[in-house]
Amino acid sequence: VGAVTINKASGRVNIAASGSSVVVTDSLVTAASKVAVWRSSVPLAGEGGVIATVPAAGSFTVYVHPPTAQASYDFMLINSD
Repeated sequence: VGAVTINKASGRVNIAASGSSVVVTDSLVTAASKVAVWRSSVPLAGEGGVIATVPAAGSFTVYVHPPTAQASYDFMLINSD
């Protein structure tokens, strides 16, 4: 749960209950990367949805509507350099 390093083109991260973001350090990410993120655990009443994903050199941040319980999110990196 929380910030993590995953140097792969896909993976899973977890956000704690009431958390609103998570930073993923990934050496494959550039500021021009596209990162697709989706909720991989079942949401309760639609909470925990992804708001935005913001890439930067070497990392990306996922912003979500705060889940009421720990939630997992899958991601897939698409480099567009």
